[in-house]
Amino acid sequence: MASANALATIALALFLPAIYLLMQSLGPRRGVLAALLGGWMFLPVFDGRLNLPFLSSKLTFVAGTILLTSLAFDSQRWLRLRLHWVDLAAAALCAGPFATALVNGLGAYEGASAAVQSFFAWTAPYLLGRVYFGEPREMRELAVWLVGGALLYLPLCLWEIRMSPQLHRQLYGFHTVSSFAYVVRYGGYRPAVFMQFGLMVGTFMATGALVAYWLWRTRAVTRFAGLPAGWCTAALAVTTLLVKSTGAIILLAGGIALLEGTRRLRHPVLMLTVTLLPVAFVAARISGWAGAEVISGAAHIQPERAESLAFRVLNEQMLVEKAMERPGLGWGRFGRSRVFDDDGRDVSVTDSLWVILLGMNGLLGLVSVAVLLLAPVLLLLGLVPARHWDHPAFAPVAAVSLGTVLFAVDCLFNAMTSPVFLAMSGATLTFHQAVRAARRRGAPAVAPRSPGTPPAVQTGA
Repeated sequence: MASANALATIALALFLPAIYLLMQSLGPRRGVLAALLGGWMFLPVFDGRLNLPFLSSKLTFVAGTILLTSLAFDSQRWLRLRLHWVDLAAAALCAGPFATALVNGLGAYEGASAAVQSFFAWTAPYLLGRVYFGEPREMRELAVWLVGGALLYLPLCLWEIRMSPQLHRQLYGFHTVSSFAYVVRYGGYRPAVFMQFGLMVGTFMATGALVAYWLWRTRAVTRFAGLPAGWCTAALAVTTLLVKSTGAIILLAGGIALLEGTRRLRHPVLMLTVTLLPVAFVAARISGWAGAEVISGAAHIQPERAESLAFRVLNEQMLVEKAMERPGLGWGRFGRSRVFDDDGRDVSVTDSLWVILLGMNGLLGLVSVAVLLLAPVLLLLGLVPARHWDHPAFAPVAAVSLGTVLFAVDCLFNAMTSPVFLAMSGATLTFHQAVRAARRRGAPAVAPRSPGTPPAVQTGA
């Protein structure tokens, strides 16, 4: 495994002071947003190459350093956070790994280490969303900056589509992928840019394209960085296709169909169905459903895909059986949840995040992540009528919340986490709290556009 060069170390060392400078120059909220997107998009994927206590991956490093900087220089904002029962899931993601280590005989030190790492990976980015992006105008800004981040990635994606994934190696000294077999697709290349996998880039670009589409479609935003919103949307959609991630393309097409269907039906049934889909899928898989119908259908369309799907299902069945030997709290870290043959060789392949969570942290960890990602959207569906989902004031929230749901769907098939999507989930919950508080004061959920001002959801604030 190639080592990181000096520039990778310098970039990580400068990130913390960069967060402070961004918060001072742009203001705390925009500074945190710029650091969150910028760190995730451009810092090196140093996982396993640099030994940083508790912040040993790009995910934990980005979320952890932003959180600690925010607590140090913007602590008053944190004191205004109103707790919600969903926050119990965030707490469980910290307490669960500690309990898992104890019941598996791994000791309190391992439990504390696992709990801290889980906090920075899951709870920290969620809390940043809760604290900084839940008010209506903040949600609009979050949506616009998501599109801006995708537009920044667009030329880098196009370069790597043509030249192969080289930017990370050229800048930081090493590739993020272990084999080029993972990046060659359909006679071209799948870009990785500064993320760990091309699939992660595909999901990020698809989310940016989806948010851009709905902001443009509802006329919530007419220009991004001075460019026509329609052209930006088209460019992001085409780039998502060129990234050659089948899952990301399906998510983008499905997301657009969901938003348009909700707009026409004026009923949240479609959003509700897709939001509950991950829960139903995982419950069925744990109960023993092997997806034979899906494999059979895939065989008629693309035989090689069917073989890959069958292999994945077989591995998931083995891993689920192993996980259900300790269903409550799981097996803990260090590969203890994987399946080994009689000779001690690892014979399992973990592709899906839900299987990893079930094996490591049991049903407690799996349910906690599901609540963290899906409960805010379900609460929002019950509070804001579907007829408002295409209102310019609510469109950014609709797009951001759907992006979180689609990320949860993606976790059924891929093992990728991102602080951006967790922050989006936290922001959705705080927005729900703001609208609910406004209703208690008798204010309308959606305020009409005032002359000379952008639309806003009325919260009474």
